[in-house]
Amino acid sequence: MNFKHELTKKVFESLNLTQAQIVELEKPKQEVLKGKAIEDLSNFFKQSKKMLVCGDFDCDGICSTSIALLISKKLNLEAAHYIPNRIKEGYGVSKNTIQMAFDKGYQDILIIDNGAKSHEEVLFAKRLGLNVAIIDHHLIEGEAPQCPILHPNFLSDYGHSMCAAGLIYSLAESMGLDDDYILSLACLATIADVMPLWGKNREIVKRGLIALNQNHFQQIDALAKRTRYTKYDAKLLAFQVVPKINSVGRMADLANVNTIVQYFTSNDVNQIQNYAQQILDLNIKRKDTGKALFEKAKNKINNDPIQIIVGDDFHEGLMGIVANQVMNLTNKPSIVLSDNGEIFKGSARSSSVSLAQLFNSLDERYFSSFGGHDFAFGMSIHSEFLDDFISDANKWVSSQGTQVIGDKYIEIDESLITREALKELDQFEPFGEGIKRPDFKIKMPNDHELSIINGHGFKFKFNKSQLDEAVLFTDRYTAADLKSIKTITGQVSLSSFNKLNLLIEDFS
Repeated sequence: MNFKHELTKKVFESLNLTQAQIVELEKPKQEVLKGKAIEDLSNFFKQSKKMLVCGDFDCDGICSTSIALLISKKLNLEAAHYIPNRIKEGYGVSKNTIQMAFDKGYQDILIIDNGAKSHEEVLFAKRLGLNVAIIDHHLIEGEAPQCPILHPNFLSDYGHSMCAAGLIYSLAESMGLDDDYILSLACLATIADVMPLWGKNREIVKRGLIALNQNHFQQIDALAKRTRYTKYDAKLLAFQVVPKINSVGRMADLANVNTIVQYFTSNDVNQIQNYAQQILDLNIKRKDTGKALFEKAKNKINNDPIQIIVGDDFHEGLMGIVANQVMNLTNKPSIVLSDNGEIFKGSARSSSVSLAQLFNSLDERYFSSFGGHDFAFGMSIHSEFLDDFISDANKWVSSQGTQVIGDKYIEIDESLITREALKELDQFEPFGEGIKRPDFKIKMPNDHELSIINGHGFKFKFNKSQLDEAVLFTDRYTAADLKSIKTITGQVSLSSFNKLNLLIEDFS
């Protein structure tokens, strides 16, 4: 690859891309997915009479459910949706939901962003005479459920590792029913589910970001608090939009996640505005509650190789967030568990060891259920086995040795950081999972002014530097602690006001 700027060259040298990936960046593809799985789901939609879409409570589940309803509307198909309450009902479609659908006269059940393990539920629906299909990307153990199923396993390599919203967008595209709004929802969900940004995922996100910047989709603009300076990229969606959507599912004791699907499928401007404000308010509540829980969790951190934080007052919808915060603080895999009587329900996060390998190595008697992937896991542990679980988990993690995986950084001279170099680098967006933009480590410029940002951190304003400013969000340090900084490491970006900013992730 030929670059005009040394900064871009160094970034791509650090990424160690394959020749196929380099070709994909130089000549981005646009390919409509085909095959039997796509055809089966297309026929399912075309032949349906009255459909219930059974979704999931995270961003991908919400977006994919919304896309299913938007497709149904284009086909003049009568359709409704149901997403279970995270706290009361848990993950996945249930027989109760299927029975409810049957009793209300639904003839067709689409299970989306779940269902890969729903063998019993599919058989139950069939016994009632219902037509069933699944769109899911979660791990299929053994044989797939006996119904039409759209899953990355049954697609070409170009469709590998897709989330549910990406899958159903690809279905809409194959049927000629896609549009920029549906594309934007698929883009949002692909980023939210941290899918690798290669193949069809990369196409969806790249084209989706263009669509978001060219259009004004009120539902997404309201959550991003869009202004005339806003430029949508993968990072903005990941940090400014996705958490707000997820907060509705997480705070299931305060909100009904089904209403956010109405939000994404509504054309009523006043309804969208009113509900957007409710989402923003709920997200503030989520952050405040999460902050208080993290303070409680910090008091239980110890020297064990895996941090297992146990309490009786951890909000079920926020345990994953707290586990992630503990992991970031300790650089260790972390689990947060809440006592629900006979069961301890919990959530795990890791940036090093594989959680899938960990949980599959433990005695299955410990669990009433568990599932997830290498870096995020959910589980329910029988209370009588809690001590054994903690002991065995620590032994297993200890046997793996130290494997902390941090974000990459490259050490450079600050003179390489120019507006033109960043603009060249931006041409290769989206960056994210599978192609992470590295942090830059530079010497701390000598001539700077330090100010406090409303108690949330600090800003360094540089007087004689390529950089205009650097920001450190923290409550762990005082201004005095920062006087002797020699190096700063973090992400560099060009602000909407054309300023070169560095978001400090580490310093020495």
